[in-house]
Amino acid sequence: MATAAAVHPDETESALISRALSALSRCHWEVGECAAQWTKRFARGRTDADFASLVGLSPDQVYQRRRVWETFGDVCENYANLKWSHFYASLNWDDAAECLQWAQDVQAGVAEMRAWRRAQHGEDLSEVSSDESMGFGPVELAFPGEAAPARESFAAESAPSEGLHTAALAAGGNQPATSSEYAPFREDAATAPARENSERQEPTTEQLVKRMTTAIERCHGAMNSQFNKQFAKLPEKVRKRFLKAVEQLSEKVAQIDE
Repeated sequence: MATAAAVHPDETESALISRALSALSRCHWEVGECAAQWTKRFARGRTDADFASLVGLSPDQVYQRRRVWETFGDVCENYANLKWSHFYASLNWDDAAECLQWAQDVQAGVAEMRAWRRAQHGEDLSEVSSDESMGFGPVELAFPGEAAPARESFAAESAPSEGLHTAALAAGGNQPATSSEYAPFREDAATAPARENSERQEPTTEQLVKRMTTAIERCHGAMNSQFNKQFAKLPEKVRKRFLKAVEQLSEKVAQIDE
């Protein structure tokens, strides 16, 4: 019987890591597909939290994988160079198809794809992105007694040979420019937009609605039986603030003209 070591005797460390990331990515897609099928065929009023308890994941992990599958499952095979984390990062983007295609064409990592998108929108890359500042980026929720889900390492996807300046960007730091042509993605990959339109544009109502819908859906999925039990034990000030926010949101929604 061949040993595991004999299967890839000449495999380098970077190749090994790449193979592990690919396996992890396939696992995420499969969990997402199963969660989506279960929701359609067997849920009968049950939620992602119920499916999570059946497979040993957190509710938010299941929610993330299901949403990525439902959004990109029918097109993911068109992006053979991309990992699951590329799709997760672009889950709330209106221009996801364009960004994923660019990342596919130049074999960009996740942090590089984020930076390229921001440049296309004329954002100042030394500042926090508008999605992050508004709290609408993909996030993972954890509750008392529940281990926080492990987040894929976006930095690990960018091999040193790519020559990218993404480590500081992913960490939120300001990468010093070495020339006037500096960009946190390969200079030969695409031409950055002119800077005369670099003022940040406010998101449209449609964009806000889509982002808010995703956030509300995530909150709905997170409010499981464990949440309900722990809520009663929270400080009164915290509980009142939460209930007040929900009440104010309901009032705003009631004012919407259909």
